[in-house]
Amino acid sequence: MKNRKRPKKKVIIILIAVAAIVIGGVITVNGRMQKMESIPQVEVVTVERGDVAEELDATGTVKSMKKKVFFSPVNARIQKMAVSAGDSVRAGDQLITYDLDELEKENQKAELNVRSGQHDYNDTVNQANEAAAKQAAAAANANSLQAQVDDWQQYVYDLQAAIEQENQKAQEQADREAAAAMQEAQRARDSRKQELSAQKEEALMAYNEARTQYNMAMKRWEQSPTEENEADVAEKEESLSQTQIAYENAETEYRQHLEMNPQTAGEITVKGDTSELERKLNDANTTLAQLQSELATEKAMVDSDVTSLSSDTLAKLEISNNLSELEAKSVEELIAEGKKGIQAEFTGVISVSQVVEGATVSQGMELFTLESTEEVCVEISVSKYDYALLKEGQKADIEMGDHIYHGTLTKVNRIAIPNDKGTPMIGAVVKIDDPDEEIFIGVEAKVTLHAAEASQVLIVPVETVNIGKNGSFCYVLRDGIIEKQNVKIGVTSDTYVEVTEGLQEGDQVITDIGALEEGSRAVSGGEDAA
Repeated sequence: MKNRKRPKKKVIIILIAVAAIVIGGVITVNGRMQKMESIPQVEVVTVERGDVAEELDATGTVKSMKKKVFFSPVNARIQKMAVSAGDSVRAGDQLITYDLDELEKENQKAELNVRSGQHDYNDTVNQANEAAAKQAAAAANANSLQAQVDDWQQYVYDLQAAIEQENQKAQEQADREAAAAMQEAQRARDSRKQELSAQKEEALMAYNEARTQYNMAMKRWEQSPTEENEADVAEKEESLSQTQIAYENAETEYRQHLEMNPQTAGEITVKGDTSELERKLNDANTTLAQLQSELATEKAMVDSDVTSLSSDTLAKLEISNNLSELEAKSVEELIAEGKKGIQAEFTGVISVSQVVEGATVSQGMELFTLESTEEVCVEISVSKYDYALLKEGQKADIEMGDHIYHGTLTKVNRIAIPNDKGTPMIGAVVKIDDPDEEIFIGVEAKVTLHAAEASQVLIVPVETVNIGKNGSFCYVLRDGIIEKQNVKIGVTSDTYVEVTEGLQEGDQVITDIGALEEGSRAVSGGEDAA
C-alpha cells in the first residue's frame, strides 16, 4: 500500500510545480503587457536619402518677344489687304498690295518740277546781276552816312560831358554849404548832449546817494525798530523814489535827444543851369537818329544784295536743282518699292491694324503691328516672399489650355510694382522654348518654375519640421525618449524638405507628438516596449 501511494505524491508535486510555472508565466506576461500599455506610442519616419525639388507656381500673360510696326513706304491706295487684327501669318506672306496710279502721276509731277527748278535758277541769276549796280550805290551812300553819324555822335558825347560838368560844379557848391550847416548844427547838438549827460550823471549820483541813505535807515530800523527809525525809513524811501524819478526823466530826455538828432544828415542832389546845353543835345539826338535810320536802310540793301550775289547762294540754287532731280529719281524708286507691297517678315499674329482695304495711305503712315509667335514668353509676377527664389536660367513648365510647354527664366525685374491691392510684386519673364502654332498671344498661362533641386540628400516629410523663434526643429525618438533637435533646412518641396544639419540617416523623426512633451518616454508605433 505504501509503495502504491508514492507515485501519487510525485504526481501532485509535479502538478503543483507546473501550476506555479503557469501562474508565474501569466503574471510575467501580464506585467509586460501592463508595462507596454503605460508607455505611449508615436508615429515616426526614418531619415533617409532622396531627391527633392523646390517649385514656384505663378500665373502670367503670354506676350510676344518680337514685334514690328509696319509703315507705308508710299503714298497710295491699298488695293488689297489680306489680313486683319487677330489673323495668323507666315513669313513671306503677301499682306498688302498697292494701287500705284497716283504714284505714277507723282512721278510725272516730279519731272515737271525739275524743269521748273531750272527756270527758277536762271531767273535768280539774272536778278542777281541786276542787283549789282544797286549794291555799289548803296555801299557808297553807306560810307558817307557813316562819317556823318560818327561826327554827330561825337558832338552828342561832348554836350553830355558839358552838362555833366555843370551839374558836378553845382553839386560841389551845394555839398560845401551843406557841410558848413551840418557842422554848426553838430556843435549845437554836441553842446546840448553834454548838458543832458551832465544832468543825467548828477541825477544818477543823487539817486545812488538816496539809495545808500535808505539802506542805512533800513539797517538801523531792523536793529532797533523804533518809531523814530521807522519815520526815518519812510523819509529816506520818499527821497529815494523822487531821485529815481528824476534820474529816469534825465535818462529819457538824453535818449530822446540822441534819437531826434542823428549824427549825419541825408545827401541833397542839386543840378546846375543846363537848359541851353540840353536843348542843343535834344536837337543833336534828333539829327543823329535820322542819319542812323538812313544808314541802316543803305546797309540792309548792301547786305541783301551781297547775300543774293554770294557764291553760297548760287551753290544753294544748284543744290535745289539737284534735289529736284533726286526727288524725281526717288519717286521712281518708290514706285518700285510700292510694287513689292508689304510682306510678313516673320511668322506671327496681326495684333493691331490701323487701315482697311481700299483706304488711301501716306508715306510713313502706320499700317499694322505684327507680333511673333515663334519668339514668345510669359510675363509673371511673384510676391516679395518668393522673389528670392528667382534665378535667371531656371527651367519652367508652362501650361496653356491643354498644352504643356517648356520654358526658361530670362529676366527678373529689379523694381517692385504694387498690384491692385497695393501689394509689391516682382515681375519676371519666362521664355517659351518650344512654341508651336497653338500659341495664343495675350492669354493666361500657368507657370511652374523649378527653383532649386538637390539629389541624394537627407530628407524628411515637410510636416515633421517645426518653426520656432530660434529657427527650425524636429522631435526625434532616441532610446525611447522624445528629444527636440534643432535643424537647418535646404531645398523644400510640397512634401519633403532637405535637412542640411541636425539629423543623420536612420534617425527616427516623430510626425506628431500630440500632447507629449520633450523628455517624455515613448515607443514608435508597433514597436515592442521591451
